[in-house]
Amino acid sequence: MLMDKVGRRNTIIITICTIAVILAIIWVFTWPFIRVNFNRKYRTMEGILTPTQLQATGTKNLSGDGWSGHAIIRAKYTVWGLVVNNTSYDSDSLYDKLSPLDIGLAWGDMAKNNHLIKWTHGHRHLVANINGLYQLYIHEDNEKLFQQYSNNHLIFTDKELLQTARNLQLGDYVKISGYLVDAEAHKTNEPVIKYQLNTSLTRNDDGEDSCEVILVTKLEVLD
Repeated sequence: MLMDKVGRRNTIIITICTIAVILAIIWVFTWPFIRVNFNRKYRTMEGILTPTQLQATGTKNLSGDGWSGHAIIRAKYTVWGLVVNNTSYDSDSLYDKLSPLDIGLAWGDMAKNNHLIKWTHGHRHLVANINGLYQLYIHEDNEKLFQQYSNNHLIFTDKELLQTARNLQLGDYVKISGYLVDAEAHKTNEPVIKYQLNTSLTRNDDGEDSCEVILVTKLEVLD
């Protein structure tokens, strides 16, 4: 009799554990697809175009409170994407005065699979991570996949455009037009000490100096 009770108890425990494991597996596999419907920052979108880039030249004077400089135009540039990061910088650093905002954008398969990607933003850089389980859902090799997002250092000459950019929300679908530039600036009272910010001109680089530096002329929230 005692052995029967022990056997029944063990059977119940094993059944409960089995059900718990099955539910956990189902949750892991379905959670990204549930989450995307309830949290805008995990929004996905198919068919977002790759950035367009045309060679261009010229210069543009830049100035602000206590500093001035100029931008050297390297290319005319348009980028579409889902906003996956929006970070403002308000310190007294000349870097932050020159480029007061970073916007992370994803397009192509990165935007299509945004709900499976963990975005981590450090100081002036953006990293995408996809675990091995979620990688099973994505039918694209990593080399091509990780060329489909960018961290963009934005420069503005129009305060209204800057405010519009600061108000962007994660998951917004936007179009940013302007120029890829190398920029140089100095504080008004320290003209000898200069700060230089150089743009990337390709989507397949990584690490330092791989970010696009965009002099923004137009910003549209498409959806």
